[in-house]
Amino acid sequence: MKKCLSLFLLLLILDVSASNGQSKREPTRLLRHMVMVTFKPGAASKDIEEVDRSFQNLADKLPMVKDYEWGVSPIDARNKDNKHVYVSSFASERDLAAYGDSPEHQKHIKIGASAIKGVDAVDYWLTKMP
Repeated sequence: MKKCLSLFLLLLILDVSASNGQSKREPTRLLRHMVMVTFKPGAASKDIEEVDRSFQNLADKLPMVKDYEWGVSPIDARNKDNKHVYVSSFASERDLAAYGDSPEHQKHIKIGASAIKGVDAVDYWLTKMP
């Protein structure tokens, strides 16, 4: 009986350890893809909101997107520019390439084009301070 209980506890510990390892699917490194969109002066709110929703929809639909956030630049707003910043995170350069090549992304880049003054993008590997 003692031997069975010990075996059971060992199997339980191994199962919990394996489960913990599988639940940590977040990559240790993240590749960030930051897109800064500057909208034309007087761009309609509905057009801007459509671009915002499109970025969010990409993050929701495409499994290679590990994290997503966005915001509006307050500094540029003070300078009379309406600039939105969208940041998507990926586990690898291959995932970023698959994101860019996806049919969803190809449709996305055409949304709101008439309201957009300029687009800048930068990719970088996230480095966290120890």
